[in-house]
Amino acid sequence: MYNIKILHITPHLGGGVGSVLLNYLKFELVESPQNIHSIITLDYANEKAIKLCNANHIKIYDKMRNKTNNVLELVKEADIILIHFWNHPLIYEFILTNPLPESRIIFWAHTSGLYPPQSFQEKIVNYPDEFVFTTQISYDSHVIQNNINKNKFSTILSTGGVEKFLSLQQQPHENFNIGYIGTVDYAKMHPDFINICNKIDIPNAKFIVVGGDKEKEILLEVENLGLSNKFQFTGKVLDVKPYLAKFDVFGYPLNPNHYGTAEQVLQEAMAAGIIPIVLNNKAECSLIKHFKNGLIANNTEEYCSYIKLLSQDQKLKNRLSKQCKEYANKNFSLKKLCKQWNNTYKKVLTYPKKTHTYSEKRIWQPHEIFFEAICEYKEPFMLYLEKGIINDKLESFLTQKEWQSKTKGTPKQYYNFMPDKHLERICNLYV
Repeated sequence: MYNIKILHITPHLGGGVGSVLLNYLKFELVESPQNIHSIITLDYANEKAIKLCNANHIKIYDKMRNKTNNVLELVKEADIILIHFWNHPLIYEFILTNPLPESRIIFWAHTSGLYPPQSFQEKIVNYPDEFVFTTQISYDSHVIQNNINKNKFSTILSTGGVEKFLSLQQQPHENFNIGYIGTVDYAKMHPDFINICNKIDIPNAKFIVVGGDKEKEILLEVENLGLSNKFQFTGKVLDVKPYLAKFDVFGYPLNPNHYGTAEQVLQEAMAAGIIPIVLNNKAECSLIKHFKNGLIANNTEEYCSYIKLLSQDQKLKNRLSKQCKEYANKNFSLKKLCKQWNNTYKKVLTYPKKTHTYSEKRIWQPHEIFFEAICEYKEPFMLYLEKGIINDKLESFLTQKEWQSKTKGTPKQYYNFMPDKHLERICNLYV
């Protein structure tokens, strides 16, 4: 049988995207041994990822940002290049500055593309041979709706698999534990997350926040409000199962403009029978059926009332918990993910290899790469750099949490990876 060489390119390997990719590849080794996968990280792979790759004989090329010739040789040798895409400085730098030799390129978009700075832009969407979404809501992007080549788009729900969570047993605990797992950053969390928690009228409520780096801003907010005894912040953990086992519900109120798509932690919570309560953002609504496998609130007051309802109605809680498990088992399996990717590989293999060039040969300055990535949203930043004018649009970008993050495609992230004086001027506006 012909071995298909698939080369994955990702900014880094670890965290949410890393767990999805590595769990998929482990499953692939058994399910589809004819597929030979290897991975390039432009930045880094964490220790856990490297150990897992070595244990499963997955070839990994780590920290390859400055080894362009090696990367291009690996691209030539592969049958398919799968780029794990979101607005990350190193992804844009790689694509803009390196014409790729003859190859077949797939993008798997790990962001919805609906909201800046993680929105899609036309040239990047047109770049690969196949553009795969991780959520159906990406079709709502005006860039996608206006694209004439509809055949190049498809959706494969991102999942790291939930099989190991299906048998998780609830552990005895004190309090009514309202759990959150994921990014501890207001670019992802609802900007009023702590105050929302404080409004939940349950005497024995305890809020357990798992993940992140114990963000100082959020911890200080909790302390200033005198709520330290109500919260537990764990920081990053290697295994979320012990925490899920002590959650009564999964409280997941997110920023209305968040960049997420398939929300792996929602999938895992459902598989564990922990009922998610979310706000009516598009990504969450694409995964949750109201009063079937979770609760969808239209506003923060309703969100609080739903959590209180579940603390009082054990019969409803038991029914929804059972339905959560059933839904997760049916929809979030690695077997389904593997089958969908194999169908996509077969389709792309029918395409002839071709060169991929983003633009004419030129030297891209760091701030130009940032502007290219945010595309239609660059004008207020350019106006400030050229004339020192801070208009209303720029004011809004300076105050929105999703633009203030140190990561997630913001000016601060671009400056961190590729500093120049123009990005520095923009970042100084956020101080």
